[in-house]
Amino acid sequence: MLTPKYEECYREVMFNVGQSKYTRASMSSKKDRIEFLEKALDVNRQLMTKEAKQAAKIEKKLKVILGGYQAKAMALCKQIEEINDQLDTVSVENVTYSKLRETEQSIIPYRLQKLQEHLLRQSDREKGLQEKFKYLLDQRKELTIEMAKLGISPL
Repeated sequence: MLTPKYEECYREVMFNVGQSKYTRASMSSKKDRIEFLEKALDVNRQLMTKEAKQAAKIEKKLKVILGGYQAKAMALCKQIEEINDQLDTVSVENVTYSKLRETEQSIIPYRLQKLQEHLLRQSDREKGLQEKFKYLLDQRKELTIEMAKLGISPL
């Protein structure tokens, strides 16, 4: 940024194109001021064109140099997104299976109790059926003996 004094001096001096020298702006004619501004505009246009060409060259070089890096960065960004998606999925699965484990752990004593009750019922039933079978075998044996006493042959 220019100092205020410098800016004031800069506004008072201008290049007189017709005389090819610097003069005071207040002493110049309107025509000289217009020529000065047109010349400044042309110089600025030429400078802009030159800088635009340089910028285009530099951009082209940067595309070549950075093209690989940009492609690699995009691939890495895609990988990061995929890993984040997997992380979200695994996180949800972890919460789900943790809750399922808690539920299963809490129900185990109830299931054991029910299985023990079922085992006891089956044991009692088996014992009862074994006793009934023994009773029936004894009955058969007695009937066979009675049939033999009566002289009837067993089937």
